[in-house]
Amino acid sequence: MKLRSVISWEFRHTIRSKQFLLLSLLIPAIATIAIVVASSAEGASRAMAEPPPPFIIALILAMILFMGAFLNGVMALYGVVKEKQSRVVELVLSSISAREMMAGKVIGLGIAGLLQVVVWVIAAYFVARQFMPISLASLTLVHWITYPIYFVLGYLLIASLYAAVGAVMKDVQSGGASSMVGLIPYLPIMFVAYIVEHPDAVLVRIAGFIPPFTPSVMMLRIGAVPLVSEGMRQVPAWEIGLSIVSLGLGVWLTMRFAARIFEIGLLMYGKTPSPRELWRWMRAKRAP
Repeated sequence: MKLRSVISWEFRHTIRSKQFLLLSLLIPAIATIAIVVASSAEGASRAMAEPPPPFIIALILAMILFMGAFLNGVMALYGVVKEKQSRVVELVLSSISAREMMAGKVIGLGIAGLLQVVVWVIAAYFVARQFMPISLASLTLVHWITYPIYFVLGYLLIASLYAAVGAVMKDVQSGGASSMVGLIPYLPIMFVAYIVEHPDAVLVRIAGFIPPFTPSVMMLRIGAVPLVSEGMRQVPAWEIGLSIVSLGLGVWLTMRFAARIFEIGLLMYGKTPSPRELWRWMRAKRAP
């Protein structure tokens, strides 16, 4: 019940904020302009004569995922920092555990962010249909089942990473680590051409089991396999299942890590913990 109350409060507080409403309208407007410009470019009509392959849809979803997760993850980061700086939070923690508070913050903000992303996707889809022959008929049952799972778990993982960074930061100004965390999930996008051309490569398959690389790598692999060669088999079901389990475990561990740092970090002032201290906190059974 306490966790549900925290989730509800975070969700309502987020959707009522001006930043949330502004981004909900601004991103679709930017996407509309980009689609119009791309469709009017020279040679675009020829390239858009056929529906895009599944890996293009996966790439677009991955980009929207990371854009939404980045924007809302930064909100989670600064929200956690403010909670640490406010001594009122110590009274709150007397009636609720740090783990419940952190989980409620991430999940509540994540639900609001996912709702925002759904609006972006729907808006982009209907706008794009006016300029190019986009069709979802190329997506199979595997796509329809796995893409939402990777999308939701990937979103929660990235939000949890930002929350963990916020729990480490001593103040808003010491936010250098946030940019490093934001770059980690984007790494597979830098190698999208290699992933699409070699979806069965050993390194690509291994990366699919390592959060936070799992969502983008697996969505691209599942979408790209039918394009590589007619005789290439689909991504094995056990790899898809194992990747989902590892991603879910990554979300749980990251939330637990962030909650432990948040709980102990409340007792520290003006000092950023070292990696050795963070490791000691994780091993401790209870806050010192």
